Amino acid sequence: MTSQAAQQQLHFEAVEAPPPAAAAGAAADRPPLTAVVLHGLLGTGRNLRSVMADLCRQAAAGSGVPWRALLVDLRCHGRSARLNLHPPHNLAAAAGDVVALLQRQAAEAGAPPAVLVGHSMGGKTALEVVRQLGQAGAPVLPPKQVWVLDARPTAVHVPDAATAEVQHVLETVAALPLPFPSRQALYAQLAERGFSPALQQWLGGNLTQESAGRYVWAFNVAGAQALFADYCKQDYAALLRAPPRGLTLNILRALRSDRWDHDTLAAVRGAVAATALPAAVRGRTRFHELPDAGHWVHTDNPRGLVSLMLPSMLEAAGA
Repeated sequence: MTSQAAQQQLHFEAVEAPPPAAAAGAAADRPPLTAVVLHGLLGTGRNLRSVMADLCRQAAAGSGVPWRALLVDLRCHGRSARLNLHPPHNLAAAAGDVVALLQRQAAEAGAPPAVLVGHSMGGKTALEVVRQLGQAGAPVLPPKQVWVLDARPTAVHVPDAATAEVQHVLETVAALPLPFPSRQALYAQLAERGFSPALQQWLGGNLTQESAGRYVWAFNVAGAQALFADYCKQDYAALLRAPPRGLTLNILRALRSDRWDHDTLAAVRGAVAATALPAAVRGRTRFHELPDAGHWVHTDNPRGLVSLMLPSMLEAAGA
């Protein structure tokens, strides 16, 4: 699909990691391998900055080649919200924006990004990217390794407690009058509605200051609501059972997360078994479980997350 982001590139920040000094000479003329990183709902690319910086540093040390991570702000979020990308705001459109970014990066670097990482809504967006790039005539080759971090890859037919909580947050955000005179004013209103201090601080981090005494949301509220509604509808169970050739889908579940049910786990484990069989035209699906972490995997257990992801980065580098 053609995305408006082909003309208006999504905002991203880059973190880079050179190889160790001993390997730097041999890798001096080699462009860095790239991981593209997609955040969750109401977040920004910077949410995963620390863990991706550590992962790139260890990948560069282990592979002897430079690595970088592009921390993307998805449509309706962060600085990409300023692009005013038109509806529909759904996973297909969000993934189309990312495909346009991958295409541009491949043209500039001479090779497509090696790794795609997505957390929560970003994880399901990553699956839609894979679906689009698996079609005939796709504008760029898909990444070799794709990580879906604690995102339910199946549809949410019956809203669970986690879904209801997100919907409550979105409804509250939409109902609060703008602008806020300060972050403290937002915290006070959220406290009145029973939000925890941690959730208050997280939402406060999504405010941007327009001028003195005028704080507004950094995201497009209506766009975020539409994206979440589509997140709940989309089902990628079939994709998990037949990823594009040469691609590995890494599905990660945080063991303390409340995003998983029996049917979803069965679908993922069935896909792992199906793609383990010899098939020259199919990629692979792998399932990982991260202990000591809830949904916020990058803050709950960043060291464990890096340890799980690092082998796939080295595999993508051919190390």
